Amino acid sequence: MKKQILLFLPIIAVIAIEIAAFRWAVQATGQSTRNMATFFSAAVAILILITGLAPALIKPQNNHTLVACFAIVFAFFILVPFELKDLPLLQPGKPLYQFINIYLFLRLANAAILLPMAIHVSARFPRPTNVPARVIAYSYALSIFLFIPFLLSSRPWQRILTISLLFLWFTVVIFFFIRNLFMIARDPNPENQLDAQRARVVMFSMILAEVPLWLRPLTLAFGLDIFHYELLLIFQLFIPIGIAYAILRHDLFGIDRILRRTLVYGLVSLLLLTLYLFLTSSITSLFTDSITSRPMAPVISLFISALLFEPTRKWIQGWLDKLLYPDRLKFQSAIHSMQYLLGRANRREEIMHLLNDIFPNQIGAEWGALKLFPEPDVAPAHLSPAWSTRLVAGSVPVGGYWLGARRAGPAYDSEERNRLSALMGQAALALAYSNAYESLYELNKNLEARVQEQTTKAITDQKALAAYEERQRIARDLHDSVTQSIFGMNLMARGLKAAAPDSFKGQLAELETMAGNILKEMRLLLDQLRNAEGEANADLSGSIRGLCDALSRQSGPEGGPLLSTGLEIPAGVIIPKPIAEEALWVLREALHNVIKHSGSRTAKVEVKKDSALRVTVRDDGLGFEPSMTQSGHYGLRGMRERVLALGGEFKIESEIGNGTSIFFVLPLPRS
Repeated sequence: MKKQILLFLPIIAVIAIEIAAFRWAVQATGQSTRNMATFFSAAVAILILITGLAPALIKPQNNHTLVACFAIVFAFFILVPFELKDLPLLQPGKPLYQFINIYLFLRLANAAILLPMAIHVSARFPRPTNVPARVIAYSYALSIFLFIPFLLSSRPWQRILTISLLFLWFTVVIFFFIRNLFMIARDPNPENQLDAQRARVVMFSMILAEVPLWLRPLTLAFGLDIFHYELLLIFQLFIPIGIAYAILRHDLFGIDRILRRTLVYGLVSLLLLTLYLFLTSSITSLFTDSITSRPMAPVISLFISALLFEPTRKWIQGWLDKLLYPDRLKFQSAIHSMQYLLGRANRREEIMHLLNDIFPNQIGAEWGALKLFPEPDVAPAHLSPAWSTRLVAGSVPVGGYWLGARRAGPAYDSEERNRLSALMGQAALALAYSNAYESLYELNKNLEARVQEQTTKAITDQKALAAYEERQRIARDLHDSVTQSIFGMNLMARGLKAAAPDSFKGQLAELETMAGNILKEMRLLLDQLRNAEGEANADLSGSIRGLCDALSRQSGPEGGPLLSTGLEIPAGVIIPKPIAEEALWVLREALHNVIKHSGSRTAKVEVKKDSALRVTVRDDGLGFEPSMTQSGHYGLRGMRERVLALGGEFKIESEIGNGTSIFFVLPLPRS
């Protein structure tokens, strides 16, 4: 409302200034404006005034206000005729303004104002051009600069010079005005086709109206009055005629529908009033002769006319609403459709799409914008909303919604605003529901992840338990069968050694020692199987030292230890038990390969621990070609598979005659 008042202030100010100027002229000359103006000039002026004021009153905008101000000044400019006889008799040595009639002075002042206003209007109408604001300001300054010296001129050459400059300025303005309209009319862009059509109509009407207005000063300068004032006024009629055609044909100013509805409603209202009076008079005359009490006839006729008139009025009203107000019916349909869609929507993105894109398009609005908290509760920049509201679910603010004006049609009336408020209340509840739905959806996803995690853990625990039970069974079986057999073998070798001749005692003693060593390794293996589910970590350094000591205590076939091992390992290599078991198995297999295949009785073992366990086994034996391993030997393959199964690296370097190096790395979990 405040913005509309600001748009009307320039119009009121221009009208007030013009009326005050003409009242001053009446007081100064003693001649009323009614006597100075003719009926035809007043009619043309009023017609131009109505043509300019209608867009600003019906659809207030900055451009419409500018056009209205231009029309006001132009209407007062042509209100009082200007004939050849009105030219003053000039006297040299005195300024021109002393000889000019007050009404002529007002016409000249209005003309000086109209010239820069024409520049201003052509730069902003029918669509804004790239003419900068400073050019418009310079045009106003130039017009004043030329007009004042013209009034103050006291010598003939000064008057001729100023008149020539003013006429040249008038010519530039006419050319500038028509050129701008011509550029818009020739715009090939399909999006600007409607503006081009409007510009063609306005340009054609302006050429017909302004060319005679431009020629008249030339004819008067030569003492001729070819275009007398009445003829000039006839040409000025092309302006309201052309603008009216552009409004009705190409919706100039965007008020075509409103004007059509106003005219049709006025005509229909007149017909309805005529119908009502006809019914009343007809029924009154019908009952006057048949009713004894004549004063009762008008009352009865009014009552019957009202009964007949109301259904007719409602039917005509509904027909007119369908014909003249399709946007309101379209609005109601869009409201029902949106209520249905909001009732089914359960996601925030879907609701935003409905209110930002679908709904504005359905009702023919220019734009719609939904902002959800914590976004700022302000309208989008550079956009002027026609309606807005805050979305509140219960007592909790959800966001804000802004809706632009209709592209073509009236503003939202009170009933439509109430419907919009109710729809936004439903939208607020839908958004609150969507927030709860999304929270439950995220909670459900978290629960699913937890259930899956617990299920995986339960399956892992079940597998571990099954593996533990299987280890216990294997340990029992080994203890009950293999261990007992080896123990019996050890006792048998000991008994045979006592009763055997001396030549066999050394071999039987060696057999007894071998059986004892095998029994120790079997007991170590049984301990590992029994304690598989004990502590999570194990001391690998102790196990490796025990393994190397056991091999060094065994006797080799050539005499001496079975394998002398140089061990480099830090104290207390504590690592997860599964990794320690696999590393010990791979190391044992590597040392047994040294005993079996290398021909050497010495080996070197290096163990390092950082982010991974790094083990190196070297010997100075015969060596071999790694790519030529014989089939049927699965020791190296088993070592590689165990290391790779733990995500590690396994590498063999060997050369015939230069020994063999086995290197493997097992990654360790972070602490």
